[in-house]
Amino acid sequence: MNDSSVPKILVVDDEPLNVELMDVYLSGDYHVIPAYSGAECLEKVRAGGIDLILLDVMMPELSGFEVCRILKEDPLYQFLPVIMVTALSGKDDKIKSIESGADDFLSKPVDRLELETRVRSLLKIRQLHTSLIAQRDQAQNYLDVAGVILLALDKDQNISLVNRKGCEILGRNEDEILGKNWFDSFMLPENVEYSKKIFSSLLNGEVSEFEYAENSIITAEGEERLIRWHNSILTDETGNVSGILSSGEDITESTKAEAALKEYAKELEHSNELKDLFIDIIRHDMMNPAGAVKGFTDLLLKRGRLEDGDLRMLQSIKRTNNKLITMIESAATFAKVDSVSEVRLKVMNLGEILGNVIQSLEPQLNENRIELKMFFEGSYPALVNPMIEQVFVNLLSNAIKYSPQDTCITVEIEDVGMGWKVKVIDQGFGIPDEDKKLVFERFKRLDKGNIKGTGLGLAIVRRIVELHGGNVGVADNPNEKGSMFWVTLKKP
Repeated sequence: MNDSSVPKILVVDDEPLNVELMDVYLSGDYHVIPAYSGAECLEKVRAGGIDLILLDVMMPELSGFEVCRILKEDPLYQFLPVIMVTALSGKDDKIKSIESGADDFLSKPVDRLELETRVRSLLKIRQLHTSLIAQRDQAQNYLDVAGVILLALDKDQNISLVNRKGCEILGRNEDEILGKNWFDSFMLPENVEYSKKIFSSLLNGEVSEFEYAENSIITAEGEERLIRWHNSILTDETGNVSGILSSGEDITESTKAEAALKEYAKELEHSNELKDLFIDIIRHDMMNPAGAVKGFTDLLLKRGRLEDGDLRMLQSIKRTNNKLITMIESAATFAKVDSVSEVRLKVMNLGEILGNVIQSLEPQLNENRIELKMFFEGSYPALVNPMIEQVFVNLLSNAIKYSPQDTCITVEIEDVGMGWKVKVIDQGFGIPDEDKKLVFERFKRLDKGNIKGTGLGLAIVRRIVELHGGNVGVADNPNEKGSMFWVTLKKP
């Protein structure tokens, strides 16, 4: 029989007739494999697949006793059933068979019924043992792949089980852990007394099982690791408490990360406070003297009666001061919108907002002899915050600043389905394609001859539009020289 599911019996005897007889007795139910010496027996066992050995005692070179002892001393084969078959009948020989590790013995001549009974019994025991080993190994695999420490402590506080994760965190192998007192060997000295007290209270039923507890353990390298534990009572088959099963999650790194995050939050809060203070300084302490300079220069210019040189210097002071005021206002505005992460939106009419902005910029338009055309009328409801007005102020101010005299600026509102697209089109210098992606970056100001700016206006535009969940962009004027700046905003 060669079916792999049929048990394999290795029959070892230096007499071929004896081997042949055993084959006749067993071949109907088992696959019989012959061996004619002790050395050949060991070789075939090590080749694998043997389920039971019928081993003759009296053989040249290696006796059956020696072969059995060699096998039983090897952890791989210590549970392989061995039946000693001997012509010897003395009591000492039977004792010697047992001492060598044999599981049973038969006397020659072998009775067929007795042989079949002994073989069947030992194979059944081997099958049960193999099943138990498999279940144990499977359970150990479950424990080993667990991402937490698993410990079983007996009533004396000694470790009776530890999984691979526990060994890894403790930095020791299983032999260095099992049998040791958990509290005395692996916990911080200052925590030992309290932990032992809790352990005893759990065993005695004085306190109920609590969900979690945290304490530190010491690794082989002397490092402290913070562990969050969950404890469960273990009972024996009679229901009596036999120990505690503890599962522990290493929270050392997450605790450090949480502490670092809290510290960072404090630093960030302090940084925001400093930023708010700086904005207040810009708005108040810097704007006050700049406003005073503006007031005095306007007053002197209105009085007249100035020499040409003095007039030019005063006008220069006014222009420079106006630039300073613009820079202060832009920096303060950008700092404000950059620190905001969310704004409250409400339904407002874009047409009305644009109309008000255009009206406020009429002096600049007239001063620069620039015509403004509005291609929109009626109501354009959008979900916006009042700060959206700053977007249109900046876009139109930029268009006026960079447009030559006697040109035209066009403002359009286009329906794009779920939103509105507001376009400001000028007849200015235009923007090269390679520079278009830079214009909305903070402090990125393109070279426009003698026209100066802070490089913050369009950065403010982009940030405010982002807070509204919209988009911003720039393209060439579709009809002639110049640029088209656009923003999209959502409808209600």
